[in-house]
Amino acid sequence: MARIPLHIAGALVLLGGVSACSANDTSSQPEAGQPVGGLAPAVGGTGLGGAGGGATGGWLGVGGVATGGLSATGGMTSSGGVATGGATQTGGATNSGGWSTGGVPSTGGTLSTGGTETGGLPVTGGTPSTGGVVATGGIANTGGVSATGGNPTGGASGLTAREAAAAMGRGFNLGQMFESTQQPRTLAAASAKIDAYYDRGFRNVRIPVTWTENVGGDLLVNDPNVGDVNRSHPRLAVIQQVVDYALSKPGLYVVINAHHEARLKTENRSWVLERLWQDITDIFGDRDYRLLFELLNEPHRSDSSAMDPADLRNMTSLAYARIRAVDPERIVVIGGNQWFGAAEMATVWPSLDGVGNGQDPYLMATFHHYDPWTFCGDNQGTYDDPWDDDNLSGPMDAMLDWANSVGNEMPVYIGEWGVGWGSRYSQMDCNNIRAWYQGMHSQYAAAKGIPTSVWDDGGWFAIFDHGSGRFGNNLVDCIEGDCAWTGTERFNSGCR
Repeated sequence: MARIPLHIAGALVLLGGVSACSANDTSSQPEAGQPVGGLAPAVGGTGLGGAGGGATGGWLGVGGVATGGLSATGGMTSSGGVATGGATQTGGATNSGGWSTGGVPSTGGTLSTGGTETGGLPVTGGTPSTGGVVATGGIANTGGVSATGGNPTGGASGLTAREAAAAMGRGFNLGQMFESTQQPRTLAAASAKIDAYYDRGFRNVRIPVTWTENVGGDLLVNDPNVGDVNRSHPRLAVIQQVVDYALSKPGLYVVINAHHEARLKTENRSWVLERLWQDITDIFGDRDYRLLFELLNEPHRSDSSAMDPADLRNMTSLAYARIRAVDPERIVVIGGNQWFGAAEMATVWPSLDGVGNGQDPYLMATFHHYDPWTFCGDNQGTYDDPWDDDNLSGPMDAMLDWANSVGNEMPVYIGEWGVGWGSRYSQMDCNNIRAWYQGMHSQYAAAKGIPTSVWDDGGWFAIFDHGSGRFGNNLVDCIEGDCAWTGTERFNSGCR
């Protein structure tokens, strides 16, 4: 199968060629909005989706579940189960044959042989374990792989934002699942997508969540003018299951946020965001430090206008303070004041007053990349737009300029990017779109040290097909930098 090398700089040099695949779902519709500076939201849209549901307890029990805070000293061996509740092991305990959600940091030292250990905390000076696995920060797995991270309940130090960004690499969104009704809001649907991407080497997943607006007939809060989370809501239980499942994957980073909070943004309900993150921090506070908190997605008002920068700064600082009061090392993610365009950061954040004053190593900046929107957006007509390298690299460079000056070397994360091809085509077979996906992560973002999460909503921006449980086109190959084309022309018939 021939492969097409990528180089876009006003022109493209193409060699070889082969046809690519396949059918995809076109049921989604976009969120209304106005592009600003070439950027606009990519929201795969609405549609008839699965109703919420799922177990309200723990998501998995294998071979027995230990709960309540086990303390193991002097060389305890645990096998065949799932430990939850935050056990602390000292004196060289060895874990094999199971994994923990809630976090079991090993202190005093357990060495793992036959596996890998990246990021996270070093483990030294203890009992050797062969063929098994030691989790430093939460998840023990068989097969010789150690989980990385650190857990606040175990006393382990959190990962800095820079360490996390270096490990996150390429990632994906669980789009239109917990912020909308398009996809089934179940662990089964989420885990199938997580598994598919994880097996391809993707190491971060962003989970958009709408809390204070109606999703499927109800809210995740008791009162949208207060922001107090309904902790008995069955959808919250599923979200917790999905977060825990994702964190059970060694080295997988998870981002949760507040997504379509329209009244909160439009009416500047700062107290609601403050209370919301107070509760979220309490609910998820014992999770591995590979769980990141993105405070507020695309803070535009209901008429699509930008939030006032001062209002957003105040709102953000209140939520930030609530998190930091109980967890000084949880990574917090901040962004701009409309569509998360790269240029918005300089407007909203001329300084870092209120969010650590430039001295918080656990702070990360985010932006969304749909440039040019006339090509990337849904319902934009044909997809034979002659974009070039500047469209890909320009927003990244603008964000890095801010991060390396005002941001005091703050790491940067692209939380959404993609092309809404499904608004026009039933099958994705446009080489121009493939070229854009080839360039975005592997050629530009990775080279600049920026982790990314592609917007995959299973609809107009689809890559993974929820119906078949498989990738519905070869854009996942393109993200990795090398994918098959149909013929050799950039603007092939699939783009018209």
